[in-house]
Amino acid sequence: KEFKAVWTDWEPAQYDLYCQYRDALSAIIIKDGIPAEDDAEDIIKRLLRLVKISSNPMLVDEGYQHEPGKWPYLTALLEDIHRNGEKAIVWTVFTENADWIARRLPQYNPVKIHGKLTMEERNRSVKKFLSDQDCRVLVATPGAAKEGLTLTVANHVIFYDRGFSLDDYLQAQDRIHRVSQTKTCYVYNLLMKDSIDTWVDVLLHAKRMAAQLAQGDISLDYYRTQMTYTFGDILTEILNIQTK
Repeated sequence: KEFKAVWTDWEPAQYDLYCQYRDALSAIIIKDGIPAEDDAEDIIKRLLRLVKISSNPMLVDEGYQHEPGKWPYLTALLEDIHRNGEKAIVWTVFTENADWIARRLPQYNPVKIHGKLTMEERNRSVKKFLSDQDCRVLVATPGAAKEGLTLTVANHVIFYDRGFSLDDYLQAQDRIHRVSQTKTCYVYNLLMKDSIDTWVDVLLHAKRMAAQLAQGDISLDYYRTQMTYTFGDILTEILNIQTK
């Protein structure tokens, strides 16, 4: 597998909303067609809100009508992959995001897999992705498609966003990285600059190093050279927490 971090730029309205949640712990959003205050003082809720806004503000604010900052980077990657005659899986943690992404990529005849689809619908998506050459993109959530699927017709996975689960992240990669795969596999992580994406990236790396050490896959000396303990400092900075 070859990994590539793709650093993306903010859309201005997206960044404004992000700063509201980061600094004021709440924001005025549109929900069910009317303005409402969304409070995010709870730390876990706040972290998830920031992940959602970094990915796609429409996940928290129905009134957001702009193109999120990650979108042009995703479409550029998919254009290159399509030009090479290859297929890709786009991963997102959020069901609504999977629907939104698939809807905006009609040129690739996409299919999707997520938890709100029936097993019959998911199986149809898998079958089409495996057999239909015109179906170039699968959009999926790790919770619904991280295990039991061999999707080696694709050799590219793009993480539009990621949650905090190392298992979800590794299992999602391994849908294309199987014994039957004959091509190099490419893993792209879309990371919004100066956002919680940085902390998620460091956190998953730390979890991965700890898991490899526990399993005996790496030595303690190597672990010490690769491990970082900065995720706490990064989180303090990301959440704009004032320390004395």
